Amino acid sequence: MHHVRLSEKEQILPFCEYQDVNTPPATPTQSVMRKSDSRDVRWVEGLRGISALFIVTSHTFAKLNTNLESPAPSDHTAPGLLQLPVIRLIIAGRASLSFFFLLTGFVNSLNFLREVRSRNHDVALSRLAKSSFRRTGRLVLPAAAATAVSWFLCQLGAYQLAKRGDVAWFRDIAPSMSKTIPWAMWDLFRQLWATWAIMANEYDKVQWNLFFLLKASMFVYVVLLATTFVTTRARKLILFLYYLYSWSAGDALIGMNIGAGILLAELMTDMTTSNSPTSTPLSHRSFTRILPPIIILTGSIVAGYPEKNVGWVTWSSYLNRFGQAFFKSKTEFSRMWGSIGGALILLGCLYSPHAKTGLSHPYLVWMGKVSFSVFLIHSFLIKSFLCWMLYWNSEAPTMVDEDGAQYTGWLPHVKGPRLAVSLAAFFAVLYPCAWAWFVYVESACGRAMQWIEDRMFEEDFRPPGRMIPLLNGAGRA
Repeated sequence: MHHVRLSEKEQILPFCEYQDVNTPPATPTQSVMRKSDSRDVRWVEGLRGISALFIVTSHTFAKLNTNLESPAPSDHTAPGLLQLPVIRLIIAGRASLSFFFLLTGFVNSLNFLREVRSRNHDVALSRLAKSSFRRTGRLVLPAAAATAVSWFLCQLGAYQLAKRGDVAWFRDIAPSMSKTIPWAMWDLFRQLWATWAIMANEYDKVQWNLFFLLKASMFVYVVLLATTFVTTRARKLILFLYYLYSWSAGDALIGMNIGAGILLAELMTDMTTSNSPTSTPLSHRSFTRILPPIIILTGSIVAGYPEKNVGWVTWSSYLNRFGQAFFKSKTEFSRMWGSIGGALILLGCLYSPHAKTGLSHPYLVWMGKVSFSVFLIHSFLIKSFLCWMLYWNSEAPTMVDEDGAQYTGWLPHVKGPRLAVSLAAFFAVLYPCAWAWFVYVESACGRAMQWIEDRMFEEDFRPPGRMIPLLNGAGRA
């Protein structure tokens, strides 16, 4: 029996790469460009890092100013800077979330498809089986750790300012303290279970999508397993039909993203099995210079489809009309356009050497490696550190209701330069904390998963040596 070791191209979100236990992950300055075959997917890390950053900016900028959810401040007025097409991707959280699902299908399929095309079906199926087993632990363990930290901060009273502040979304995601220690322990257990049972977690409400991410991963495994022995053309046809079915069903979050991700992985496999694009004829090189930027620009526009008041500007009004004609009724158009736009951006990057080079910058790659950590910790840092910065010196105003009774209003958050300083301080704290979380917490989760594998896997199927899965793909050659 051959030992099968997962490579960098097999990772799924959160990416999983095998690394020696005694070797720490590389820092951004150490993460230099590698040999050409490894660079094929480094740009995906950069894209994932940007997506994670935009999820955080959508949970800060857009929640502090809810007007940003519309394409303009009001009807018949000029849009603000962050409301402009393309630029509004910074606050389009749904589009950024779609990238996580797209890349789940894309990256996890790459090596499997290459092995299948090389007729190494046993190797492909062995890797698929191991990835399926590890996936649950790679999501559940770090998410449980983040919930436990948020629970601990809550019981210390770290979220009290968030609950009293004037930002409605911050109040909504800030849980209340438990009455007693036994109740606190029960609340923790209940929320750990609820994350995966009912897609709700009072201590970390942004974890609602982890259930769907796990479900999407299993969809990837099932699709790959079902198409293992079909021809390449037949697999592409099946994936295309699956994408159309998901479109017609309004399954924007999982079906469309997974179908498009695997189909784009097929296209990338076509590219790598027919030599580099730089060695193709001049006409193809001209294609890679002209058409991909247009595709990326189009995808960036439609992915920024606003969640509210789409009729206030022309471009979103036209997209809304298209959606009414071609999308399933009662579908969230912002999720549909986010999925379509994300697929177009990924398609354009796939055929653009310049986009790949830019996204392969060491700092963007580093951001991609800690992106799952950023996602897990940003919520409790918003409810604690950022709210402390926003409200630490605020006084709640005294308000008068319609009956003349007085009541205490919400704490007003800081404005102007103080708001800019508060946000800058938040992001300055977020990424070092995410790196520490990645190095210590996710590594510990990886060792725990390795311990489970050592006791559950048959001897012939265990990875050789003391290699542990690092949940976000720590970069090592």
